[in-house]
Amino acid sequence: MDLRRRSDPGQGSGPPRYPGTFLLAFREAAAGMGWQVRRWKGVLVECVDDEGHDHLVGLENLFRRARQAQREGWPALITEFLKNVSTIDPGENLPEELAAVADRLLVRLGPPMKTLPGDASVWSQPLEDTGLAVNLVVDYPNRMAYVTEDLVENSGRPGGEWLATALDNLQARTPAEAFEVVDQDTGLRICSVADAYDSSRALLLDRLLPETSADGCFVSLPGRDSLFLLPVGPKALTQVHLLKVLAEKNYQDAPYPISDEVFWVRGGVWRRFPIRVQSERITVEPPPEFLEVLGRLSGHEGPAD
Repeated sequence: MDLRRRSDPGQGSGPPRYPGTFLLAFREAAAGMGWQVRRWKGVLVECVDDEGHDHLVGLENLFRRARQAQREGWPALITEFLKNVSTIDPGENLPEELAAVADRLLVRLGPPMKTLPGDASVWSQPLEDTGLAVNLVVDYPNRMAYVTEDLVENSGRPGGEWLATALDNLQARTPAEAFEVVDQDTGLRICSVADAYDSSRALLLDRLLPETSADGCFVSLPGRDSLFLLPVGPKALTQVHLLKVLAEKNYQDAPYPISDEVFWVRGGVWRRFPIRVQSERITVEPPPEFLEVLGRLSGHEGPAD
């Protein structure tokens, strides 16, 4: 299926600009924690803390969160954000029993992670044939810790049951307005809770967006804090390449990168949706399971090219 490009949000937009008051608030918060700003890199800023540890901080989600607060509160908000960045330590202080922290279990979606410091094996479940994996984490106010295979085994319950609990917890902490429509014409949406679990919410689309369950959604998740989607429909068929452009553009600069691909998600099942954007030509190779949907939405009884 070849589509002609109608628009391309990845070209000509340049790096995002943030108000000087926001950048000053960031410097104030960083200095208050003993951090030094090394270099501004568009949507990212390189910092070093007072112990010499490097941190790469993404500004887009932080600024999105700051816009919802009064400007005089920005230094405190940014300080709290930076504390979370600096205190995340995989495997640190895991509980002895999962049942004791069942209400804190959440799910992380990303590239496979096999071991933690100390060679502890992380509990992991592959996500279809996407090359991605699902992990369980214990979420604390200022940090998170990955759940190990030993911790799951010692619980006496299968990992799938704990995953169901984690998904329920994530749904409960997802606000109703989590998916913001950023383009009325295409229906493009972005998940912008900015709590480090936005990409993981792609695992809950049938629950959070039940109106899309029939044909599913096109999804891109370039980073941990980035989730773009298009509900499948006639308009989306001509605009799905925009997700590929967004994925490739944001994946390169994401502090916690996940994927530069586009996926079709329906009924909890994930499938790759390969797209190539070359000059003025867009080539899409739908998975075989999508051909029925494609034919129906495009007005053809059979597969379309």
